[in-house]
Amino acid sequence: MIDVSIIIINYNTSLLTYNCVVSIIETTPKNMQYEIIVVDNASRKDDFHDLEEKLKALQTDNIQLIRSRINTGFASGNMFGVQFASGKYLAFINNDVELTTDSFTALDQFFKQNPDTGVIGIQPIFADKRKQVAFGHFDTFSNRFFGYWLYEKLNPNKAKRHKTYTEPIQADYVVGSFMFFKSEHFNAVGGFDTNIFLYFEEMDICKRLLNNNLKTIFYPSIDYVHINGASTNLGYTKKIELKISHLYIVRKNHGFFSYALLKTFFVLIFFFKSLFNPKHFRLFFKLITLGPPMASSIRHLQKIQ
Repeated sequence: MIDVSIIIINYNTSLLTYNCVVSIIETTPKNMQYEIIVVDNASRKDDFHDLEEKLKALQTDNIQLIRSRINTGFASGNMFGVQFASGKYLAFINNDVELTTDSFTALDQFFKQNPDTGVIGIQPIFADKRKQVAFGHFDTFSNRFFGYWLYEKLNPNKAKRHKTYTEPIQADYVVGSFMFFKSEHFNAVGGFDTNIFLYFEEMDICKRLLNNNLKTIFYPSIDYVHINGASTNLGYTKKIELKISHLYIVRKNHGFFSYALLKTFFVLIFFFKSLFNPKHFRLFFKLITLGPPMASSIRHLQKIQ
């Protein structure tokens, strides 16, 4: 029986993906049964073939490389990989991640001792060992308007994003570069929302887990190196995609009123920004039309290979 199915997406970054896979092989205990499912999200042919050769050279039979003919984004790419997974647990790991130690055994034990856990995240760090933000709060108008520092002051029961923890704590959501689910819980809530092309997938699924009385846990004593943003290079298009996903999940999970407040807040912010920097007018225009609409997503710019 497979203990952990590890799913990784590659998009024109074969060396990063290879290094991620090697780090998993080097740090995962030999007595753990695991499989690595690499989904190539319609990379250039040269990048795909380079990755194919690199993975073959590892000479291990527990790696599957699956090529999609279209870039379906983070959520759909991972859901494509899930269809080939058979593990008791599902680990979704960004390809710009390198594991530094055994990242699964302790999480397996935590799940066994805490059956109401839905997903666990661990501590991302930079290459120089500085800690990155590992978890966050569900995004609504209030924490955007007040800012995270004041929002945490006004809500003392909320975990503090920049505090150092030594024991596992409950959070609203953990960052999506490493997410460790029990398969039955992931399946029960329908997995990642494939309407989202990029960004906020982790916030959305953690909210749905909470709605099913399943907790999101940050486990601080295990870390991993995350080369933040190395797998995504979208320029200003990233800002538009962020707002598309952000407003979509707020309306979906918190209702129209929260969505309308947050949209109005962003309209005002980017209106004033556009007065000083015309490039922000693109996003301001999108915001005053339909949201911006899902039709503006870069999902609709993808071509079938």
